[in-house]
Amino acid sequence: MAANSLPVPDGLERDGVALRRLRARDAHAFAAAFRQDPQLGVNIGADEDPTETAVRRFIARQPGLRARGEFLGLAVTDETKRPFLGHVMLHTLSWRHKRGEIGYWLIPEARGRHLAKPAVSLLVDWAFETLDLDRLEITTTPDNAPARALAQALGFREEGVMIARNLERGRRIDVVLLARVRDRCHNLPGLAP
Repeated sequence: MAANSLPVPDGLERDGVALRRLRARDAHAFAAAFRQDPQLGVNIGADEDPTETAVRRFIARQPGLRARGEFLGLAVTDETKRPFLGHVMLHTLSWRHKRGEIGYWLIPEARGRHLAKPAVSLLVDWAFETLDLDRLEITTTPDNAPARALAQALGFREEGVMIARNLERGRRIDVVLLARVRDRCHNLPGLAP
């Protein structure tokens, strides 16, 4: 494994929510979420909605992405660790700058059940503690109020809107940047809360 490889977290559970490695059998529910909610792919910036076959390929690529320290995707589930309820991920890592980006979404049936906050919180805490990152970022569109509210509830602060930052589904979109720095960084010049 490379020096900056990403281990698969074990035992991440809180408030009836658990995170685990993605499994091939998650592919059906993963892809179905995009069919059930046509806005999901738009909200997370996916170029196109994934098919079950594409999700299986994505899951098969996970070990290599983790070994290279590029991406960690985890299934959101319950204490049984069986159902696929959503996806949390750590990506766009810069090991030199000790930062990464968090992404998240839930399948439509899992929304409104108070699963997202503990799921994302588990990944944020793990990234700060285990990977020793100093800064985590979340990006979303200005009109994605639920994603922004969740980030803010977890201590992420809006730093601004990047105008026409991304080209998604053939059009330029604005992106809101939210960030949280590790508590120990608040004593550094320029990083006061």
